[in-house]
Amino acid sequence: QIPRHQTTHSIMYGHIHAILKDLVLSVAGESAWKAILKEAGFLSPKEEARVLDTVVHKDEVTLSLVSSTCKVLGLTPETALRTFGKHFVVFALRSGNAAILKGQGLTLHAFLENVNNLHSCLERYHPNAKFPHVEANYDPVQDCVELTYLSVREGLKTLLEGVIEEVGKRLYGLIVDFQEIEVREDLVEAARAGRAAAWRVTWRPRPGGTDTVEEEKQAQKVPKMPFPKLHNAMTQFMRLVRQTEGWSSACTPGCVSRRPPNVAVPAPIRMQPSNSEASTAVTATLSLSSSDEDDEQPVVRKSSSMVKWSEVNLRGDKPLENILLRATPANKVAAAWSDVTLPQCKAFWQDSNGRAEDYDLSADARHVDVFVSHSWSPPENWKIVMGSDINYAELKSAILAVMAKDIALTRNNLESWGDVTLWVDKACIPQDNKMLKESCINLIEKFIRRCDHVCVLFTWSYLERLWCVFEWACVLMDKPPDKLWLQTENFVTEQSLPLYLECIRYFSLKRTKCFLESDRAILERKIDSCYVSREAFEELVKAHAVALMARSMAYRAGRSATMRERFYQPWVDLASELGFADLAKALETCRPMEWRESATPGPGAVGETPVLLGRANTVMGVSASKYHSQINSWFSDVVAPVLEQIRGGGLPEHSRPPISARAGRAAAPTQRREAVRRGGGLFKL
Repeated sequence: QIPRHQTTHSIMYGHIHAILKDLVLSVAGESAWKAILKEAGFLSPKEEARVLDTVVHKDEVTLSLVSSTCKVLGLTPETALRTFGKHFVVFALRSGNAAILKGQGLTLHAFLENVNNLHSCLERYHPNAKFPHVEANYDPVQDCVELTYLSVREGLKTLLEGVIEEVGKRLYGLIVDFQEIEVREDLVEAARAGRAAAWRVTWRPRPGGTDTVEEEKQAQKVPKMPFPKLHNAMTQFMRLVRQTEGWSSACTPGCVSRRPPNVAVPAPIRMQPSNSEASTAVTATLSLSSSDEDDEQPVVRKSSSMVKWSEVNLRGDKPLENILLRATPANKVAAAWSDVTLPQCKAFWQDSNGRAEDYDLSADARHVDVFVSHSWSPPENWKIVMGSDINYAELKSAILAVMAKDIALTRNNLESWGDVTLWVDKACIPQDNKMLKESCINLIEKFIRRCDHVCVLFTWSYLERLWCVFEWACVLMDKPPDKLWLQTENFVTEQSLPLYLECIRYFSLKRTKCFLESDRAILERKIDSCYVSREAFEELVKAHAVALMARSMAYRAGRSATMRERFYQPWVDLASELGFADLAKALETCRPMEWRESATPGPGAVGETPVLLGRANTVMGVSASKYHSQINSWFSDVVAPVLEQIRGGGLPEHSRPPISARAGRAAAPTQRREAVRRGGGLFKL
């Protein structure tokens, strides 16, 4: 039944209808779907098309479909939740999101341990949404997991069981068993209200192994759907279940599941197309336009690098960097997992061999939003740590899209993420002209100065690459710490975290690798000319890497005390271990759980209050932009000045970043002397 308190302002997206149809077709076939449409009152093909359109719909439309599905298929509420949870996994795998799920871990217990990291990522796309907290403690002796679940919503634990069962079946070839156990004392009240539960989760091999989605008999095509939208469809489904009065009556023959006479299928309210959709539409338009001119003679066009070479020769007194600085829009080289442009972006990142068409992805620029530093090769143990199904090129593309969206969020316009400009070597350096290529490489420092931010796609082998370290040598001379970002989305898991700690702990120039050993002399000359010593440079790299990794982990640390202990505290400990006492003290001042709570909308916005998890005030709903802004402000005000002290302020006055850009404060004389004694004063005058 439709709840009386439901308002016309409550809306749903058609994604949930597409998932619901796919579920029905998979378990009951086309005839059942037609019966559901009839029961819900959607009788014509035109009405069905409107219902399935991925646009805005009123809740009443979705409620009528869900109620009719429950009635036609004979599902109890509990079975409906478990069934929908299972099919959510199937649909996610078939709609282009296999990589993001497989990237959560090589084993089921690793997947469960990383679920909260996935929810932290999703918070960027769903401001004010309240994701459940799932705490997994693995027992290697018994080979089982003690799983604790906490939500602001009641009665939805069976949906989680369905999701985990299907993940075990589809990704790991396991049959998953749940033994419900008593919750901790601090969660007893939440458990009585149906918002918390705990299980001992065990598993056993499934006969026949992994049941992949390709084996499904009902292998009908499903639309590509970004994982954030897909996940949102599931949470909206749960919201309706919780808000619907007399939900159980939806499963009885006498229920009123038919659409009320005065509720029509709303005319589609078109949403703005995503950047990937927009670019596809533009491509189609260009193709149609060119087809009308087939009779015209083809025009031989000079390559962009040829044009650029002519400009260089005719530049006169104009600085060379003004001619050669280029930028590419983010949506040309970055894409979310299910974006239609992901295959093209994957091809771009697959290797470092630049072609003329890669240079055509960029255009002349006066300044750039982000300088992108990365390693073309994945870590040697990539498949062991991340799994053979996770493609390094795809993951780089997806992570870069997250970074662009973070910048777009600071501008309060997430939809414009594709317009964020990037400097990427393969797209912004002409690879087919040796002289221009060498000129661009020599101008790297000046290009960095023209970029507002520096983003590092930071794997655990990044600091082993000589040319990556060369870029850091340039970056650390020019950019203040709060303009540097380590993008570690999906790279850092429970399994890879120790590798990150090890790579920074043992970083040294001698351990860096390069294709041509002769290139090493270039890096050494750079360091010898700009830094007091190579040892001092190594110290500076370590200090920055520790601090920047701590900031990156702080974003996820606010979800619980356990998350802080697992992902954030190791960086505080490493700072102390490496002798950066002041840095360790600064990092200890991070209060992610408090800041997360203050960034949580009040009851008027989401209808719930924060819930205690253990001794930590774990807030499951948060304004991601406000929360991240608080962490960034803390880093600029507290951590960045310490990094400036370690740098020692030894650059010539004309080469230093502006004081305001260096966190706006000078180190006290005694602090500067201490920094020099510890290896600070890292730059030559």
